[in-house]
Amino acid sequence: MNIDAYLLSVVGTILLGAVLTAIIPEGKTASIVRSMTKLVCLLVIISPILSYLSAGKAVKTEKNFTQSVIQTDESFIQYYSELRVVQTEQAITQELQKEFGMDCVVRLEWLLKEERIQITKICVQAQETCDEEVKARMCEYLIKNYCSEVLLE
Repeated sequence: MNIDAYLLSVVGTILLGAVLTAIIPEGKTASIVRSMTKLVCLLVIISPILSYLSAGKAVKTEKNFTQSVIQTDESFIQYYSELRVVQTEQAITQELQKEFGMDCVVRLEWLLKEERIQITKICVQAQETCDEEVKARMCEYLIKNYCSEVLLE
């Protein structure tokens, strides 16, 4: 906003406020109109300060935003996915220990689809021998809870 437009708006607002307060009849509404007129005049006078402050914030925000644009990092996604799979393998191992009382090693086959981990196969290697009934219950448990192919070794 240039200085001429600013001065014109301040003078115009003050003159309009003076005319408005002069023609308003006395009463309760007159004091409200005078208060509102003073408030409007004050806002017009300080508007350059407000626009300067808001423009300064906008520039800062724009500057910070352009410097910190979030982009997907394939290596980070791969690393995090592998970490998550290892944690899931440990959790399944603990579940099987708790449910069936068996020590086993769990290995997951998985793939990353649309930035989501999809378990394709659960491979379970029992550390001790167990009967076919326990294997069948374990296989049923894993299929039910993880909806993927199960391979018991």
